[in-house]
Amino acid sequence: MSSREIGRITSVGINGVVVDVNSDLGNYINTIDGILFIGEVGSYVSIYEIGRTIIAEIIGVDEKVQSANVNELARPNSKRQIYLNLLGEIVGDKFCFGVSKMPLIFSTVYMISQKELITMLEVGEEEIRVSEETDSTRKILLTIGKSVVFPDYEVKVNIDKFFGFHFAVFGNTGSGKSNTIAKILQNIFEKQNYSAKGAKFVIIDSNGEYNKAFSKLNELNSNIKHSLMSTDEVGEKKFEIPVWALSADDWATLLHASEKTQIPVLKRAIDIARIFYNCEVDDVNIKNHILASTLLGIIQSSDTSPSKSDKLKAIVTKFKTNDISMSSIIKDDKTLGDLIGINYGSMIDEAGVISFLMTFLNAQEISDNILKAMVPYSLSDFIKAVEFATLYEGSISSQRIQEYTSTLMTRLQSLQDGVQGRIFSKTEFNTVEEYIKSLLGENQIVDLDISSLDDSSAEVVTKVLAKLILDYLKGGEVKAETPINFIIEEAHRFIKNDTNYGVIGYNIFERIAKEGRKFGMLLGISSQRPSELSKTVVSQCSNFIIHRVQNPDDLQYLSKMVPYVNNNMIDRLTYIQTGNALVFGSAINLPTLTQFDQANPATDSGNAKISEKWYIE
Repeated sequence: MSSREIGRITSVGINGVVVDVNSDLGNYINTIDGILFIGEVGSYVSIYEIGRTIIAEIIGVDEKVQSANVNELARPNSKRQIYLNLLGEIVGDKFCFGVSKMPLIFSTVYMISQKELITMLEVGEEEIRVSEETDSTRKILLTIGKSVVFPDYEVKVNIDKFFGFHFAVFGNTGSGKSNTIAKILQNIFEKQNYSAKGAKFVIIDSNGEYNKAFSKLNELNSNIKHSLMSTDEVGEKKFEIPVWALSADDWATLLHASEKTQIPVLKRAIDIARIFYNCEVDDVNIKNHILASTLLGIIQSSDTSPSKSDKLKAIVTKFKTNDISMSSIIKDDKTLGDLIGINYGSMIDEAGVISFLMTFLNAQEISDNILKAMVPYSLSDFIKAVEFATLYEGSISSQRIQEYTSTLMTRLQSLQDGVQGRIFSKTEFNTVEEYIKSLLGENQIVDLDISSLDDSSAEVVTKVLAKLILDYLKGGEVKAETPINFIIEEAHRFIKNDTNYGVIGYNIFERIAKEGRKFGMLLGISSQRPSELSKTVVSQCSNFIIHRVQNPDDLQYLSKMVPYVNNNMIDRLTYIQTGNALVFGSAINLPTLTQFDQANPATDSGNAKISEKWYIE
């Protein structure tokens, strides 16, 4: 009998694989690989067959009573039974997750050998030579922690398969998610020679806890740069979003706009802003048509003449053209400004103004290229455009549109006066490409602290930035030439599980999950409530790091949505220690319970020291 043999399979069926342990064995056996404990839950065993070696995990141990003596004082004759979960096969020194067929009954079961364990855990060289002409090496495997069951072995992931696809980190609050992400990123940039200078990580830091963890990266590796930007700062660290890059859907989320009455005004305002603030639009007929239509609508409204006059003057002053302005001559050397004046409560020459404006009406359609162009304008410019759009919508549809949009204007004004007004600005950039290149710069990590924002503002900032980065990458000459890993903390706040796709008709994160990989836009989502996340996004993740999860809804969700997971793994998630996590996916050979070291420096996410704060001198 081999020194590693522990028993034989006695059952293969709906209850899984059951092994009867040899009765002459104790709790451990002494092998050439050292002392191995028999029946330790979480350890591995081997089953040899022609052409393959089946690897299984011990998921339970029980006692099987064979017979009992009639004498009550006699010790029962019993033996142990081990329950196995089949993990994969080793064929030709290569481990493959999953088995092609079940093992045969009465097959002999052995404790796993060190060689097989190395093959499974992919404990090999982390680096390979860049070329034969140089001794420089680059990493292909990244150490992320140590195996909990086999503490002498490091857990490594394939860099291409982990960071080249979307990944997810789940777990209860305080279970170690932030520390795990920080430690993994610190490990990436440890290599000095041929370091990861080409890496680009953008972190949506919802709680402002990562800056401390990355503050010393440049001291440890001079090739690596880290940038902190905050929505609550001024100067170089101030984070801004080009207000001209916001879509109607973004504005609707930000302003809680109603779909039937207010969103059409926002869409019209964006069109107006892109037409009137676009210096390259030389077709003045388009501007004249919109301006004349709006002014005619005001004149034909039921407002009093003084009210009409004030509105006409406000619009013409803000959105004048070479043909329609306060100084435009209409007749008898009288200007438009003169004729819309008030005399004894009535407009001086309303009929003359109408006749003048009618000459600028035409049925010419506006080019889609003009409406889709990104035209730089400020938040105050957009507010003027909304006022213009309100009057324009009133001229072509309902005159009560101002009443319907009064709350919208109030929210928009409050947004301009609040912290969001500092974020959504014109910026110094004229194109999305210029903005993204400046944001990334020469940094390997860009930490965006949005902890000062409310939920709606944070959601819009995250969505808009993700969309801008995707558009930037899609515009590249070579696909995935500059991959960007977009990591979102507290992802359940932004990547929601709903079917409300807004006026643009799609969810930007679902689009990134389905299409982003081919362009180099790669998501990393971290959440304590996976059941609240978009099912589409979670289903597109290829790798998972799951810390302790205790919420029944989340456990049930993970069992249905996450590949590679079975009920035994789900049960194990409820009692994982803080700092440990189950790692599985395409970047690692098999699900491995992993211990993550403390990030150094640590993230700023520790618990409150209650007793220290309570009991003071």
